[in-house]
Amino acid sequence: MDISVVIPAFNEEKYIETCLKSLRDQKFDGNYEIIVADDSSEDNTVKIAEKYADKIVVHQRGSISYGRQKGAEAARYPAIAFSDADTFVDPHWLAELSSSLEQEGAVGVHGQLMPLDGNMVENNFCRYVLPPYSSFMVRINQPSVPGANFAVTKEAFHKVGGFNTKLITAEDVELCKRVKTLGRFFFNRNAVVYVSTRRVRKWGYARVVSFHISNSIKILALGKADQEYEPVR
Repeated sequence: MDISVVIPAFNEEKYIETCLKSLRDQKFDGNYEIIVADDSSEDNTVKIAEKYADKIVVHQRGSISYGRQKGAEAARYPAIAFSDADTFVDPHWLAELSSSLEQEGAVGVHGQLMPLDGNMVENNFCRYVLPPYSSFMVRINQPSVPGANFAVTKEAFHKVGGFNTKLITAEDVELCKRVKTLGRFFFNRNAVVYVSTRRVRKWGYARVVSFHISNSIKILALGKADQEYEPVR
């Protein structure tokens, strides 16, 4: 299945080249495009993105949900994948996402996160703790989707009206909460994205884990999410 990849960005000159290079190096037989949704960056983010992206959508300052939405609106292919600017994407990422989306009745899939610059504790947590949790949440039809690693069909995305752009956090989980009502949602642990640990370094383990788990529960159970999420650059 051909895929459009959306990367939201704001002042990501330190990381975005690594992300976009890894996307250009995908071992994928289908067609794909790279869309950078830039939140009016004030550094060299757009200049760097111009070397790799197929489309750059520059929009007025807003939430990450707004950026993801603007990028998705520019997508041309029948599947839309989302990641973040501070990532490195495994060479088989798109192939794995595509294989899941080609399953009968599939409307969405999310993959596994690994630290881009993690230590042994962080690597083991992501390798041995997160996958069982993700599998369980998908099994009970409550996917706890990481914004840096998921994809949905374009048809499902538009049927549910896209992202709730009023959300500051949990926009990924909230979108997929609606998408999953249209069909099957998968967890594919072979679709791997390596994410920066810069927020872990600033916040610490306890705060990061508790924030994401509690925020996922709040959005799934109550339809509400935290409205503050400080940028870490």
